[in-house]
Amino acid sequence: MHTTKISRLVVIALIVMAIGFALAQIVMGQSSRSLPVPAMAAGALWILGGGFGIWTYMAKPRLKREPGTKPFPPLASARIAVLALAGSRTGAAIAGFYAGVALASMGNLDTPAGWSATINGFLAALGGILLVISSLWLESLCVARDQGTTTDT
Repeated sequence: MHTTKISRLVVIALIVMAIGFALAQIVMGQSSRSLPVPAMAAGALWILGGGFGIWTYMAKPRLKREPGTKPFPPLASARIAVLALAGSRTGAAIAGFYAGVALASMGNLDTPAGWSATINGFLAALGGILLVISSLWLESLCVARDQGTTTDT
């Protein structure tokens, strides 16, 4: 496995942003209403990203194999690395989608639904970015070291 490149996450976010923008435009064109973005979506993403970050902070000594800590077994470390990869890609897709919906809803800021979709969309996108940051931090801690050489896991 290779470490995640930021450029790959940006491409994922941009593609999904275009999909979210197009979907919101289609909904607005068909029903003259903004695509609703619930406030709970933003809240859940902030909780998920924050929880991921807290868990990473708590697991950091074990992942770095610091003295006095019991390191994770190799299979658990590999599973944690896969979780970090999935989190970064999912966070990028979520951030892109909600950013696209928020951008499409900016034309309707004069209506309560448009204002709500814009604000909640941007807050949800920021929650997705928090998930990406937490996942990239976790992934950086999962790099295996073998006799002085670094291999990506």
